[in-house]
Amino acid sequence: MSFDHRSHPLTQRIALALGAALLLTSAAYAAQPTQPNEPADVCPALKHIVDAPDFKQLRAQPAAQVPGMSPADDCRANTHAYDCHWRAHWQADGVVNDPLEELGADIAACFPNVVHDVNTPTRQHFIVTTDDRRVNVTASVQGQNELRLRVTR
Repeated sequence: MSFDHRSHPLTQRIALALGAALLLTSAAYAAQPTQPNEPADVCPALKHIVDAPDFKQLRAQPAAQVPGMSPADDCRANTHAYDCHWRAHWQADGVVNDPLEELGADIAACFPNVVHDVNTPTRQHFIVTTDDRRVNVTASVQGQNELRLRVTR
């Protein structure tokens, strides 16, 4: 028994249309820079803050702006401490449901020389060691979805 390997023209058109639709859908998905519910990358801002020679200068520097923190939010700084409070505006990313846990995971991932020595439901503390200094980074909860970031040396 033999099969005829020729396809019906309508079947070929449907297959081509489905293939084109899949290709366009894949291209559109790949072109999206981040998923809508995914929090923004905080590493560039955290690195800028930790590397700052003088924390007093950070309020005027856009590179120190933590994503999700508006300029009107409360940040205080002196030469040796940077202390900010803000409301977490991001949604759960499907892996971590708590903004403090999310921020703590980001801090741990941002720095190659970091020690995570306190991990409680309301406070996370890290020690970041750079070539010339040791920096303490503390993330804590101030209220529901209200976070505090304190960086000291």
